[in-house]
Amino acid sequence: MAYKIIYKAYAERDLWELADYLSDYSLSAAEKFLLAVKTKIERLKDTPLIYPLIDPGYGYRKMVVGRHIVIYMVNEQAKEVLILRVVHGKRDYQNNI
Repeated sequence: MAYKIIYKAYAERDLWELADYLSDYSLSAAEKFLLAVKTKIERLKDTPLIYPLIDPGYGYRKMVVGRHIVIYMVNEQAKEVLILRVVHGKRDYQNNI
C-alpha cells in the first residue's frame, strides 16, 4: 500500500523560497530543482524507510537531493510521509526542524 505524501507548511515555504532564489540566476535551474525534489519525494510513497534516521527519538529521516536535504518522518499507522523541511545541505538543519 502506497503512503500518502503530506507537505507541512515549512516544507512548502522552503521549496518555494529555494526555487525563487534559484530563479534569480536561472529559471531552468529553478525548474530542474523543483522537478528533482518532487520526483524524489514521490518515490517515498513506495519506500519511505529507505533513508537514514537523523533523530531516532522523533523519527526524522534525511534524504539528499543534489545540494539539498529533505527532512521527513513516516507515520506508519496512518501510512503517511510528512515532509517537514527542505534545506540547503550547508545549513544547520538539525536545529531547524
